[in-house]
Amino acid sequence: MKNDKILSAYETWLLASSRSDGTIKLRMRHVRALARRLPLALARERQLQEVLGDCRHLSTETRHSMLASWRLFYGWAVTKRFIMADPTAELESIPVPVRMPRVARDRDILMALQGSAPRDRGLVMLGRYACLRLTEISTLHMRDRDGDLLRVLGKGNKERIVYVNDDLAHALTRIELEQPRGFYFPGGTDGHMHPQSVHKIIKRLTGWNPHALRHAGATAAYRATGDLRAVQDMLGHASLLTTQRYLHLDDAARRAAAAGTIIRPPSSLAA
Repeated sequence: MKNDKILSAYETWLLASSRSDGTIKLRMRHVRALARRLPLALARERQLQEVLGDCRHLSTETRHSMLASWRLFYGWAVTKRFIMADPTAELESIPVPVRMPRVARDRDILMALQGSAPRDRGLVMLGRYACLRLTEISTLHMRDRDGDLLRVLGKGNKERIVYVNDDLAHALTRIELEQPRGFYFPGGTDGHMHPQSVHKIIKRLTGWNPHALRHAGATAAYRATGDLRAVQDMLGHASLLTTQRYLHLDDAARRAAAAGTIIRPPSSLAA
C-alpha cells in the first residue's frame, strides 16, 4: 500500500479521536518524516533502528517522542490490517532522563506583579496561582468563570474545575471591567491571543517561561495541603506520577527528611 493512502486513513482516525490538535500534528509529523525514508507498510525493525540511529543528534526527548508516534501508528495499522506485523514491537524503549524541574522564584513573580497592567497581572497569576498551561491561559474565556470557579479545557479536550484564590479573582474582575465580554486575552484582530505571544509576555515580565510558573504553583499548592490528589486534579494530570515530577523539594524539605531518620531513644533510656 502506498504511503499517501495509509497516511490519509491514519490522519482521519486521529482526527476522530479525543487527542488535541497539537498532539495530532506531532504524531503526523513524525510518521510523515518516516514515510519519506521508507514504505510504511513494508518497514522492518532493522530499518527503524537505522532511522533512530541516524537521529542520534536529536535530543533524547525528541527521539522518545518519535518512537512513541511510530508505536501508535503501527499499533493502529495492525489493528486495521493495513500491515500484518508491528515492526516496533521489539524495539527497545528510549528512556528519558529525569531532570529537576525549573521552578520560578516567588520574588521574581512578586516583582513582576508590582505595577503591572491588569492584562499582564492576569497572565502571570493564571500561570502561577491557577497553574494553567500556556494554551489554557491564552484561550480562557470570560464565560468559563463563575465566581471563584474556572472551567478549563485542557489536553485531550478534557474539562476540569480550577478554583481561584482571592488575589486572582480580583485580577480577573479588573480585566472583565475594562474590556468587552469575551476572551480574557483577545488577539490583535479577532479571537484570543496566540500562545507564543503569551509566552513572550510572561517571560519578559518574570524572566521565567510559563511552565516554570506552573511548577512553582504546583509545589506551593502541595506544600500548603499535602494532598497530592488535589494537586493532580488542579493541574489536570492523568497520572499521579506526572504530578510528582512537578513538585520541587527545597533544601528545608530535604533537611527535614534527613532529620527524620534520627533514632531517638525512648524517654526511659534517655533518663
